[in-house]
Amino acid sequence: MKYFEQLIDFCLNSAGKIIAVCIILFLSKKLFNLIISNYKKIAEKKGLDPLLKSFLSSLIKTVYNVTIFLIVIDIIGVKAVSIATLLGTAGLAIGLALQGSLSNLAGGILILFFRPFNQGDYISNNAGIEGSVFKIRILYTELLTVDNKSIIVPNSQLSNNSVINFSRNPERRVDLVFSVSYDTPVEKAISLMSDIADNHAKILHEKDKTIRLIKQGASSLDFTFRVWTKKEDYWDVYFDCNEQIKKTFDLNGVEIPYQKIDVYNKH
Repeated sequence: MKYFEQLIDFCLNSAGKIIAVCIILFLSKKLFNLIISNYKKIAEKKGLDPLLKSFLSSLIKTVYNVTIFLIVIDIIGVKAVSIATLLGTAGLAIGLALQGSLSNLAGGILILFFRPFNQGDYISNNAGIEGSVFKIRILYTELLTVDNKSIIVPNSQLSNNSVINFSRNPERRVDLVFSVSYDTPVEKAISLMSDIADNHAKILHEKDKTIRLIKQGASSLDFTFRVWTKKEDYWDVYFDCNEQIKKTFDLNGVEIPYQKIDVYNKH
């Protein structure tokens, strides 16, 4: 009975604080949605860069959450001095925990300032992670793979390491290697591949192409096939040339070597 009475007293004494917290959370959520809505309208009107827009949106949300947290703990009676004492006691642990986050925050700012890539660019880092830039947040950048998977990459990994941007320049070179048998004359192979390159509508013919013998392998002659195209046509040219050269080789009796195993049966 005593504990029940204490529970009732606690609820009665805390009822005002609980109601105040609920009101604060409700009103602050409404205010936050209003701020975000107006921010998006202003950003759209000013033509704000998409990456900067998503970064600032993430920053506003973080500031909002921290502010509401401080207001709520003040209402329920936790003093700022107590918070400071607690943080001071656990300062080392918190500092180590936040070290990576601060590094990612700094990385996000560096990315926005130096612009190694923009939204929609296809990039790859030295860890082999690649995809199209979708959004940049205060701590991470979101990439979309070609099969629409979302990859979350810490900003520090993109600001402190090498990044390959496949979309920065308007033109890209398609590099392919084709192998033929030693019975095929070099001039014939080069002529057939040159015809494919010269007649493809999406290859930039004003830029030099390279079709040369690069290696005499153990069982094949290897040719490099290098042509230029617009970045948006890269994969069309890549697949078209692979398919058309294979068909052309077949029609003209050019053998494409493959591994063979000779089996001898001794009686």
